[in-house]
Amino acid sequence: METRPLPLGKADHRQHYLTSLADEVHRTYFYKYPQLPVRWGQQITRKKRRSIRLGSYNHVTTEIRIHPLLMSPDIPAFFIQSVIHHEYLHHVLGASHNRRFHKEERKFRYYRESKEWIRRHLWLLLGIKRNRSIVMPPLQAVPPQMALF
Repeated sequence: METRPLPLGKADHRQHYLTSLADEVHRTYFYKYPQLPVRWGQQITRKKRRSIRLGSYNHVTTEIRIHPLLMSPDIPAFFIQSVIHHEYLHHVLGASHNRRFHKEERKFRYYRESKEWIRRHLWLLLGIKRNRSIVMPPLQAVPPQMALF
């Protein structure tokens, strides 16, 4: 039984919002497995960040933690759900990111949109100031080339 995911809305700051997203992921993809507690992680202040762990799964406590930066209203719901889906897969398939893991990960309804969103917005999560003005070098005349065939 597959249910429809929540609309592609933006996140708010409440715990029950995260719980509703996790419930939807569980109901849609992992209904055969027991439901896992999903919580926001603790905020750690850093001056500069070069990478970010968006979520984690603890196999001892069987708990999923989501990075608190994802509480921002700028983060779409489908992206948070993709992180929850990814961590649920660790519960079901183990820690390894093997072919089977990636095959199952691609079954998430908004997989492509999530990958595209992180590609375009990673700078936002890392706290990097994005330089909007990209200066293109002037075009130089390229000498004509001879055809070889």
